[in-house]
Parts: sequence; structure tokens; C-alpha cells
Amino acid sequence: MSQRRRLFLTFLTLLSVFLYLFVFSDTDNHDSWMSKLLGDQFNFSSSKSTKPPVDEIYGVISLVTRENDKSQRVLSAKNIDLGQPIDLNVYGTKRGMKWEKELQRLNEEFPVVVFSKVRYDKELESHPRGLITVQTYCPYSRKAKQLLQAYQLSPPPKIIEVDLREDAAQLKTILTRLTLRSTFPNILLRGKSIGGSDDLHALHNANALRDMFEEAGVDIQGDYM
Repeated sequence: MSQRRRLFLTFLTLLSVFLYLFVFSDTDNHDSWMSKLLGDQFNFSSSKSTKPPVDEIYGVISLVTRENDKSQRVLSAKNIDLGQPIDLNVYGTKRGMKWEKELQRLNEEFPVVVFSKVRYDKELESHPRGLITVQTYCPYSRKAKQLLQAYQLSPPPKIIEVDLREDAAQLKTILTRLTLRSTFPNILLRGKSIGGSDDLHALHNANALRDMFEEAGVDIQGDYM
């Protein structure tokens, strides 16, 4: 047998082994080999996402709509870092809570949530006794709630008076992180912030607010003009 023929047969043998091991063999093994060869950035095997199935804001909504004193002390635990994402189980009534189902319930019962303030701190520099702070009703929250009331939404907006809660400071920190808004009111439509009082009135004046409510499945029954 000539040397050229032996080399050709050797090549065919090696090619057959390669095809058997890495092409026609089990797909998972093939993917594993390809991952090792090409690196993680070219991993062709399916991988589970680490992103939670439900956004954290729904944990907040679930917590504040329970309306009991115990729920207002949940976020006061010393081991909770409010500046970092919080496990949904912290907000839940029990571990292993079915959050996809809870999300659906919250969107059906509370599609519009208004984080509001009753009081408004105002500094009076011209007072005879010097700089003092007085509390009055928050005009921005009041204007937003009045406009929403004119729409007569169904389901009605869920109003959360943050400054009347024990966890007011914690809620403000979390809402700032999740919605990038640190002031009140903070109006949520299906878990997404649409802004404060000025933003709400701007949407109303642009005739965009009605469409947003309707797309979110909220019925409008009032004369909002």
C-alpha cells in the first residue's frame, strides 16, 4: 500500500471519528463541546434567565395594598439593603408566593396606584421668629387626585398616603430606586410610573391620558374635560 493511500485512509478514519463524536452524537454533548471550544459568549445551549419573573415594583404594590399595621413594618428590618434589589419573598405574605398570579391580581384590582402625600412641608423665611417649617396639604398630590377623580376610573385609583405610614422613609428610598422619582405624587399605571402631578396634567392636556388608561384596561366613566 502506497504512503499516499495510507495517509488518505488515516484522514478518513479521523474524520469519521470527529463526525460521530461532535456532529451526529447527542446534541447536549455537542453544545457542551462547542461551549468549551468557543467560550461562554458563544454558548449555544439554552440557559435560564436570572431575572425574576415579576418586577420588584409589584412586590411594593402587594405590600402597600394589604393595609395592615404589620405590613408597614416589613421594610424596617435591619438586614434589608433598600438601595439594592430586594427579594420578592420579603414583600410577600409567605415564602414561595406565586408572584405571576399576584401580578395578574394586582393589575386587575389596582391598575392605577398613586403614592401620595397628605402633608406638605413649607419653609417660611419671612416669619418674625426666623426660618420655620409649617405643614399644609400637599398641593401637587391634591391636584393629581382631583384630576384622576374627574375621570371616574374603574377600578378606582388606589391612593397610598406615604407620609401617614410607618415605612414612609423606606418606601421613598425604594420608589426612587425603582421609578427614578423621589417626589410625590408618584403615579403608577400597571406597575410603570407615568410621573407626578405635572406629568399627569401634561398627558391630560395632550389627550393622551385617556388612551393610556384604556390600553391598560381601565374604564373611564366620568367627564374629565
